[in-house]
Amino acid sequence: MELSYLNEPLPKIDKRLFFLVLLVTLGATFALYEFPVYFAGLIAVILFLAGVYNLPELGIAVLVNGLFLVGFFWRGLQITYLVTPLAVVLCTVGLTHYVLNHGLKWRFGVLPGIVLLIGVMLFMGILYSPLPSQGLVKAGRYLSMNLYIFFATMLFIGDLNKLKNLLKVIAFSGFVLATISAIYIGFVGIETISRFTLPGQNPIWFSRTLGMSLLATLFLLELSKKRVERFIYLSFIPIMLFLIYTAASRGPALALLITLFFYFFFLQRKRFGFFKKALFVLLILVSLRLSAVIAPEGIWNRMVNLFSGFDLTTFYRLRAFEAAKNLFLENPLKGVGTGGFGHFNVLSYPHNIFLELASEFGVLGVLVVIILFVYAAYLGIKLLKNQNASALELNLSKTFFALFIFSLVNSQFSGAIYGNYELWFAMAGIWTLYSTRYLVSQIR
Repeated sequence: MELSYLNEPLPKIDKRLFFLVLLVTLGATFALYEFPVYFAGLIAVILFLAGVYNLPELGIAVLVNGLFLVGFFWRGLQITYLVTPLAVVLCTVGLTHYVLNHGLKWRFGVLPGIVLLIGVMLFMGILYSPLPSQGLVKAGRYLSMNLYIFFATMLFIGDLNKLKNLLKVIAFSGFVLATISAIYIGFVGIETISRFTLPGQNPIWFSRTLGMSLLATLFLLELSKKRVERFIYLSFIPIMLFLIYTAASRGPALALLITLFFYFFFLQRKRFGFFKKALFVLLILVSLRLSAVIAPEGIWNRMVNLFSGFDLTTFYRLRAFEAAKNLFLENPLKGVGTGGFGHFNVLSYPHNIFLELASEFGVLGVLVVIILFVYAAYLGIKLLKNQNASALELNLSKTFFALFIFSLVNSQFSGAIYGNYELWFAMAGIWTLYSTRYLVSQIR
C-alpha cells in the first residue's frame, strides 16, 4: 500500500493560478505607471489573503520567490518593511488550515537537525560578537526565512501535489515578472537601460528570482502534455534569459548556466536524446546572442569586465574573501561571532557562505555547513537513483536537485546566510521527497 497522496489525481488549480497571475500583473502594471498605487497595493493584500488560505503552498512560494514581486508591488505604499512579516503570517494561516484538514506527517532527522543547529549557533554567536545588534538581525532573519521556509515545506511530506504546486507558483511568478518587465522596458526604452531591474529593486535578487522560475518552468515542461501549454512555457524561457542578461548580475547568470548544463547533460541524460539536448542548448545560445545584440553594449562590457581585473565589484568581493580568510585564521576555534565580519570590513558579509561561517564561527561553523550540503546532496542522489519513483516524484527530485545546485553556486558569490534562503528551500524539498519515500517504504 502507498500513501494515498501519491495516487490522487492532480488538483485543477491552473485556472485559479492563472486568474491570480492576471490580477497581480494588472495591479502591478498600474503601480508601474504610478496610477492608483494604493489601489494596486490593496489588490495585493486581498489576493494574498484569499490565495494563501486556499492554496497553502502559495505562502511558501511567496517567501521563496515572491517577495521581490510583492516588494515592487507595494513600493508606492511605503510599507515594504512589512512584506516579510506579513508573508510569514499569511503563510502560517494557510499552513495551519492545511494541517488541520490533512494532519501532520512530520519527520525529523539529520538534515532538519543541522538546520536547527545553525540557528542555535547564530544566536549563541551574538554573545561574543563585536556587533551584537547586527548579529541579532542576522539570527532573526535566519529564523524568519531559512528556518521557517525549511520546516514549513516539511509539512508537505507525503503530499507530492503540494510540492508540484509550489514549483508551479514559482514558475508563474517568473511569468509575472517577465510580463511586467517587458511592459516597463517598452515604456522607458531599451536604450536607457544600463543594468536592468524593476524600479527600486536589486538586480541580483531579480536575476536569482528569474533563475529559479526558469528551472521551475523546465519542470512544468516535463509534466505538460498539451501543446499550447508547452508553447507558453517555452516562450517565457528566452524572455527570462534576456532579462537575466540585461540585469548584468554575473553570479546568478553563471550559476544558471552551470545548472542548465548539469540539468540537460546529467539529470536528464536518459530522458533527452541528442536532438532535444541540442535544441535546448541552441535555444539558450540564441537567446543569449540576441540579448547581447538587443541590449545596450554597456551590459556586455560589464559581463566581460569580470575577467579584465578592472572591475570594482569583483575587487571588493575578492578583498572580502581575503578578509574572511584572515579572520578565520586569527580566530579558528570560534570566529568573531554573528555579524562580526562587518566590524572588520566595509562589507557586512563576505558574499561567500563558507567563508562567512568560517570567519564568524570558526572550524565548527564551516564543518557544520559542509556536512549540511554534502548530506543534502547525498539524499538528492539517492532520490535520483530510486527505481520505484513515479514520473512526478522523479521530476520533482530532479528539479529540487537543480535548484540546490543553482542556489549553492549562487551562495559562493552573493548574499549572507539569511539571504540564501532559496538554498534552504531546495534542501527542504529534497528532505520532504526523501521522507515521503521513507514513509512509503514503511507502509508497505
